[in-house]
Formats: sequence, structure tokens, C-alpha cells
Amino acid sequence: MPTPLPVDDILPELLGHLAREGAVVLESPPGSGKTTRVPIAVAGTVSGQTWVLEPRRVAARAAAHRVASELGEPVGERVGYAMRLDRKSSDKTRVLYVTEGVFTRRLDDLAGIDAVILDEFHERSIHTDVALAWCRALRRSRPELKLVVMSATLDGEAVARFLSCPRLRATGTMFPVQIKYWERRDDRALEARVAAACREAVESGSVLAFLPGIGEIERTAALLGGVPVYPLHGEVDAGAQDRALRDTGAPRVVLATNVAETSVTVEGITTVIDAGLARQASFDAWSGLPTLDLVPVARDSAAQRAGRAGRLGPGTCLRLYSRADHDARPAQTVPEIRRIDLAATVLALRGQSLEWFEPPPAGAWRAAVEHLRRLDLLDDNGLTVLGAAVSRLPLSPRLGRLLVEAAALGAGREGAALVTLFGRRLDGDLVDRALDGQGDAREKAHLSRLVPSQGRAEPDGLARALFAAFPDRVGQRQGGRVKLSDGGAAECEVGRDGYVIVTEVDRVHNRARARTMTPIPEGWLLEHATVRELSRWTGDRVEVREELVYGELVLDAAPGQGDPAEVGRILHEHVAANLHNHVPDWERGAALVARVAFLRRQGVELAPLDLDALGRALCAGLRSARELGQASLVELARGMLTDPGLVDRLAPETIRLPSRPRVAVIYEGDEPHVASRMQDFFGLADGPRILDGKYPLVLHLNAPNGRPVQVTRDLPGFWMRHYPGIRRELMRRYPRHKWPEDPRALYTEQTEPSTR
Repeated sequence: MPTPLPVDDILPELLGHLAREGAVVLESPPGSGKTTRVPIAVAGTVSGQTWVLEPRRVAARAAAHRVASELGEPVGERVGYAMRLDRKSSDKTRVLYVTEGVFTRRLDDLAGIDAVILDEFHERSIHTDVALAWCRALRRSRPELKLVVMSATLDGEAVARFLSCPRLRATGTMFPVQIKYWERRDDRALEARVAAACREAVESGSVLAFLPGIGEIERTAALLGGVPVYPLHGEVDAGAQDRALRDTGAPRVVLATNVAETSVTVEGITTVIDAGLARQASFDAWSGLPTLDLVPVARDSAAQRAGRAGRLGPGTCLRLYSRADHDARPAQTVPEIRRIDLAATVLALRGQSLEWFEPPPAGAWRAAVEHLRRLDLLDDNGLTVLGAAVSRLPLSPRLGRLLVEAAALGAGREGAALVTLFGRRLDGDLVDRALDGQGDAREKAHLSRLVPSQGRAEPDGLARALFAAFPDRVGQRQGGRVKLSDGGAAECEVGRDGYVIVTEVDRVHNRARARTMTPIPEGWLLEHATVRELSRWTGDRVEVREELVYGELVLDAAPGQGDPAEVGRILHEHVAANLHNHVPDWERGAALVARVAFLRRQGVELAPLDLDALGRALCAGLRSARELGQASLVELARGMLTDPGLVDRLAPETIRLPSRPRVAVIYEGDEPHVASRMQDFFGLADGPRILDGKYPLVLHLNAPNGRPVQVTRDLPGFWMRHYPGIRRELMRRYPRHKWPEDPRALYTEQTEPSTR
């Protein structure tokens, strides 16, 4: 890699790479001038506009003012900016600093934009990842599109590989910064600690204090009476922002959110006070709406903050947390693509995927797609008409759906008011509040212009719009609890029972409390209800219940028929261990299965029979164990055989002995056998055979008491060699029985047999 040079000196090489390869990655530390120098240089090489994507409003506005000032003209001429509710540009504008969301909403139409610069890529917002992947794909059809990725701290090698482009490094001026830690215990509120540290530090120079949000800034400012204080966050107007950034020559305190970490230069700062906290973009899994969570900053953000004290000369950074706390924090901030809801991203991309620098989690992507389908914003063909309308709004998909629906029902202004109430931690019915005129007036006016009302207002139109946006957040209120359509439950204020839309909940110690609820009529749920059948075991039978449901909420129920296969499955599950006690011919059926298995082992071509499968089939269509008393396993099994007669001939169920007409053949185990009294075999010179006389059965020759005397398959050999000796013992033990010398002669016993 070439030796790092100042940004101004590296510009010719950067522009050369853009002309040849069309893309370049620039690593440049804070304060090097990349945000102001590179865009104006790139704009001079393209015919269309150059868009510079900034992660924060303050940075976009400050950079545009700085570059315009250097050109000696007001913002909105050659250099402008664009963000939500604020834009300064004209037909003359060549360089436009934009917040990243503005670019994302323009993905469909980038005509007239010939260069895109991603500033502060290391912050890795979801919009940055989308812009990088989109521009990479777009350059295949628009090779003239130039792309520059700039970062203060991220190693650009991986990005350069992703874009197959060169990587450059620029130098910056950075003075040493002494890092101090707040090691002692301090139980004061955060604002009190920050104010005390600022009051002490401002005696020796200007101070930049990092706080997590506007509320903390306002409370800290109130504690700094008598000290010049300048707030700096995304909601300050342009004049207040300029005053915060400009060095007045006198010591001052600038109270800032993380907007001051990168991209903007706060002049005259010698000391940084870092509270170590930030509000990080996340989402509420309950409402599906974007949120800002209070989290400790990662070590890379802490380093960025500390560096703000070393812009003009040696400085000091006081971290209001311990060194051990700092060292235990993650090295880098987790990219948004891995921690936020992706519904807005899927909507912006029309449901299509991209080749990502870092792919989003597959599960989160699928969940986002399903969410958009539930809102009727996406289908198999891409965006629906509703989806296209919502995608153009600077709102989350859910709130965009609410606003579009409200306007279609003639309640556009009320819908705009309702949208502005979300995220303000209110209680009660938000619809009532919106109808009372509550909500941010400026925001309401802006949203009303974006989506004006259509036609005459319908009764309950605003509640219907809320239902369209929160179809998965319906509940049934009963006393002090709400049963939710997703199967969960929450506590609530005691009120009128009925169906409600629960839009916000609080979760404390694994308990959920519904904070905002809007009543809706049951008829709305019936319009979207589905029918399901539930089959369950009640102790002696399967009961089937047909339910009309909305999610997990049961609107109506009645006895049902049920799916025979499912009913049979449940019956079998509960009676399988005792089927032999319920089915009258179970033993004969099991014997038939064993007979078929034996024949298959002997090479006879037969389809196999499985006893467990037969039991399941026997239960199909039945509901109780009592009904199994009318079932026949033998008939079922024989019906599955192509030639039952073949089985009966080759492997008979019973055989005839001289003194017994039917003796069962036992096919269990390795070899079929018959068991009977030895006297039953008198008159046989040889043992019985199966398989058309080819297979001699094993014979269990029993004494009159039923106990085995001999097991053999060679009956002639037994008569000749063993019977004479056994006969003497049997005559002694059973004198009332006749034991002929030649058992092969037909013999009929005349005496009564002894009791077995």
C-alpha cells in the first residue's frame, strides 16, 4: 500500500482510480478533511450530482455549510443537503449531503446521481450496508457510477476486496490525548456527575461532553448555571448547531450525543468528558417498531470520542467509568444489520436480496418478509400497491401502513397525529389521543402532506387503520389481563372486557403490562378469522372441537368431525401399549405378521407387514378404545396381502395331529414350532412340515402336566434313541397314562388324563 498522504495530496491518485476502476476505499482519520475535500473533488469529474451519505443529520448539515462557506456561497447553490423535514438544494446543486435514509428511499430512481460517497462507513448503519450492496450491483448496468467508501477507523481491506477496488490511506493531524478514568464509586445521577466534571474542566478550556440523549443533555445543562452551554444533537436547528460547533474564543461546554463522534469538527475543544453511553438503534420485538436502547459504547466509539480532544493540541479525555469497565467492552459496535428489525430494509429492496458485504441473519430476513406479507405490503410478485406507497414514506413499514390506511379511510390528519404518538411512552388509547389533536404539530403537517386524506371520513376509520397496521397485536381483554392473539398474555388496567389492539407493552421482571390499548369490535376479527379443528384425548376417547379463531383467540367453537388420520394418531398414541387387550383377534393378527416375516426369510416374495403400522391403521377413523372391540387385525392384515391363500398354504396357522385337529404353529423366534403333549404325536412316524413339506417344524414334546420333555425336529430319531428311556420315567411319574412301546403306531388313550 502507498505511503499515507494528507487528503489534499492524495486526491489526484483517488480521482485517477475512480476514472479507471470506478470505485475506491479511503481510510482517513478524524480531522483529516475527507468529508469536505473529497466530495467537491469527485463532483468535478462527473456530470451528474455527487451524493454524500452521512449517518447523522448534524454531520450532513455541518459538512454542507462548511463546504459552501469555503466556496464563498450559501448552502443550496453548488452544495446542499437533504434530510427528513429539511432540505436546501437547487438546480445548481452538484454536491448533496444526505442522511442515509434519504438515499435508501431513492433506490428505485438514482437517475442524475453519478457518484455516491459513503462517509463514516465504520459506523455500519443498515442504510450504509444497503447503499454499498446496491451501488455495487448497480455498477454492472451503470459502470459510469462512481463509488467512494470512506472510513475513519475501519480496516478497509475487506471493503476493497468486496468492491474489487484499490484502497488508499490518508494522514491526519492528531495530538496526544491523556486518558483518565473515574475509578471511585459515585452514586450521583449521571447528569450530576457530568455537570461536576464539566464545571471543573471548563476552567482550563472548552469541553465536549458526550451524553446518551436529549433528555440527559437538557438535565445536565440545567445543572450548569452560569457556564456557557451549547447543546448538539440531531434536533437542534441550524443556528444552534453552528453556535455549538464554532469556537467563540471563550471557554464553553458543548453537550452532545454521539453525533459529535465523527464527521463534524467541534472547534476549540481541549477536554472530552465521556459518559460512556449511547442510544443505539434497535427494535421493540413486541410492536415491531424502531427503538433507541441505552447501551455502553464499544471501545472503538470510546476511542473516537477521546480523539476529539486532540484536534488542536494535546488534550484530555475523562471517561466516567473505570478502566476495567472499558477493557471489558466489545472492541467494535455491532453493525445494525445484525441487531435491528429488517422489515424496512426488505421493503426498500422490494423483497429482493443482494450480495452483501455482511449478509443479514437468515432468520431475521425471513421474519421481516413474513411481517410485510402480514401487512399486505409484499407478495410473491414483490411489492403490492400498498407496499409501493408505504416504501416512499419516511416511516417504519408498520406506521407507514397505518398512515396510508388512515388516509384511504378519510382520516389522514388523524392518522398522522396517531403516528407521531408512538414511542412517547403514553398510556391509554392512542386513537382517542390522536382524535383529541395530540401529537407533534410540525410532524403531523408534514405527514399529512405526504399522504392526504381520500374521500369522506368513515366511522372508526382511525381504529381500522390501526388494526391494519397491527393485525398481530390483537388481544381479548378480561378483567385485569389481556389474552393475546400470538398466544401470550399481559396484565392491564381493569376495564371493559372485549377485543383490543395492544400497541405497546412494558416488560418488568418477566411480566408484561399492556400500556396502550384501543377497543375494536369482534366483527373485524370475524372478517379475518380461520377455522381450525383441535383433537385431544379426554381419558377414554378422542374429542374433536371445531374453532373459529383469530390467531390464538377463539371466537366460537362447536363439536367437529376431525381428520380421521389425526384422530386415529391420537387414539393410537394412548392405547398402543394395550392394543392386544382391546382388539379381539390381536394374537391371531400378530401371528399372521410373524408368518409373513418367516416366509420372507425363506425367500418367498411377499410385501412386509409391520405390526405397529397395522395398529395405527386399525385406529384410523376410530375415536375410542371401545370401538376397537369391533375391529379385526386379521382382516386388516389379510387385506394388505396380494395372495393370502399362499401364506395359508406355505405357513399355515395350525396343523393337525393324530389326536388333535388343530394345533397352533408358533412363528415367533428364529424357527417355527408347535407345542403339545407327547401323546398327541403318537401315531406319527415323522414330524409335521410346512413350506409344501420342505421345512420340518420344531416340536416341543410336553409331559401330561404341560412341561417340556423334549425339543426336537427329528421325530423318527427321538422315537428310536430317546423315547425308550424317557418312557420308563414317564410310566413311573404318570402311571395312569398309557405309554406304548412303539409310539409310531396309531394309539388312542383310553384312560382319563391327569389334571394339568
